[in-house]
Amino acid sequence: MVAHRLKAQTVRRAAKTVKALEAVADTPAATSAPQAGLLDGADGKRSLIWDNNPAANMTLGYGLFNVAPGSEISRERPLGAALAKEMVSSNPQIATICENLPTLAVGNGLTLSSRPDAKALGIAPEVARELSDDIEREWQAWASDPMECDATARHNVHQMAFAGFKSWLLTGELAFLLDWQTGGGAVSRTKVRLLDSFQIDMSISRQHDNGCVFQGVQFDKSNRVVGYWVRQSALGNIRQVKPAVFVKARTSWGRERAVLLFDLLGPGQVRGLTPLIAALPPAQAKAMLREYTQAQALVQAMLAATIESDLPNSVALNGFATEGQFGVPSISPETMIKSRNDYYTGAKIDLTAGKVGQLHPGDRLHLHRSEGPNSTYDPFDASMGRDVAKAAGANVEDTSGDFSKSNFSSARLAGDLPHRITKRRRAAIAERFYSSIFRAWLEEACETGRIKLPHGAPQFWENPAAYAKCAWHGEGVAVADKLKSVQADLLEVENGFSTYEEKLAERGKDLETTLRQRKAEREMFEAAGLQYPAPKSQLVIEAGRSDDDQVLS
Repeated sequence: MVAHRLKAQTVRRAAKTVKALEAVADTPAATSAPQAGLLDGADGKRSLIWDNNPAANMTLGYGLFNVAPGSEISRERPLGAALAKEMVSSNPQIATICENLPTLAVGNGLTLSSRPDAKALGIAPEVARELSDDIEREWQAWASDPMECDATARHNVHQMAFAGFKSWLLTGELAFLLDWQTGGGAVSRTKVRLLDSFQIDMSISRQHDNGCVFQGVQFDKSNRVVGYWVRQSALGNIRQVKPAVFVKARTSWGRERAVLLFDLLGPGQVRGLTPLIAALPPAQAKAMLREYTQAQALVQAMLAATIESDLPNSVALNGFATEGQFGVPSISPETMIKSRNDYYTGAKIDLTAGKVGQLHPGDRLHLHRSEGPNSTYDPFDASMGRDVAKAAGANVEDTSGDFSKSNFSSARLAGDLPHRITKRRRAAIAERFYSSIFRAWLEEACETGRIKLPHGAPQFWENPAAYAKCAWHGEGVAVADKLKSVQADLLEVENGFSTYEEKLAERGKDLETTLRQRKAEREMFEAAGLQYPAPKSQLVIEAGRSDDDQVLS
């Protein structure tokens, strides 16, 4: 059963490889350089290095027949996205990364900290804070109601942000529309519609009088994005593919209509590339190592014991040997086989404990011991796991789930760079997603009177940037020792290296909201005759003086 399954898996892998190589062989430059995307070429060089192309000088380093900035990224994008989407459901490493990174970047959603520009709006700071409170309260109610925010009335903004960030991980792009819909029991009309990035039709590339279209993205003469060619698809309709329609990026007054987000890797880039592309090969190699090691162990377990026989050599079996020659008596094969069959007909080999069996003369019983996995398996497997995590910008311990060799100091150092990477990605993708939606919603809320503008303040359309000014806070990074982390934060605040606002933001909290809550709690404690805050415990303080090198259990 195991052998049949392994054989089927091997055949499927071979078929996929053959198809990929056949597709590459059909390209114009297949004979000049590796063209298999993630696959290595026959010359041992990596395909993403365009200097390997002998025509690189002629094509300015952008690849044969692709004389355009960023075209090599666009060429690799479909293959990388297809492999990532396939492996997220079959590879444990990629599945873990695709769950961990969105959780760290988005989690249960980003918290809005509205900061209207009081000076630009010509209002007092106190009035601006009141306006901020109203905006945050109304935003929370709208963003948490799928009927209000989702064009399909199924998910809230935070769920869509999580799914959108995961889409960016797999495909390198986050695409969505800001629709204007009425009815359905919703009060507001601003709706968010997530798109599969492949709905932006990559097959449309052409020149026209007012600019050009490249892989579904339309530009004007100044190379500014003016819209996208979106392929509409009805849910559940897999038979009919509708032609792509043009959707403007913005309305005539500047409201965003269609948005395509990706991480900029270089000038001239038009489409995004999955950030997991370098992590896919080692993840696949790690999975194959584990699969074949397991198969080896299963095969060895099935063949636990074999019988070895001193059969006569071929010369003797053919009757050409004489008595004493080669130390083997002359005997026919038929006689030897009949003798062994007659013996084992009545004498069965029984490996039950406590029983002693006898073998046919000249036979030996050989017990097999599993040789896989061996002592070299764990280091090699761990090395590939580290390569996967580092290439994806993830924490090695979080990805592997192995914290046996971590202590407080090493955990902080190991998580520092991945946390910085997560913050950068959050700002580039998740916060941009939230900000686009927030500005469109705020425009409607101000224009319809859902949010009352202060007396003397301009209308929203007169200064939208001043009204939409805000910050987004995500959940803080997990720490190995919370007490030591808090003590370090207090030292930074006390010595002027940081502020309460910055430290609260690192934990995903807003300063004004926290102050209001603490004020309310103080009043409740005082009304009940209790001390606020609760007195510190000396035992808690002493607990923070433990050895920094204590290994985590």
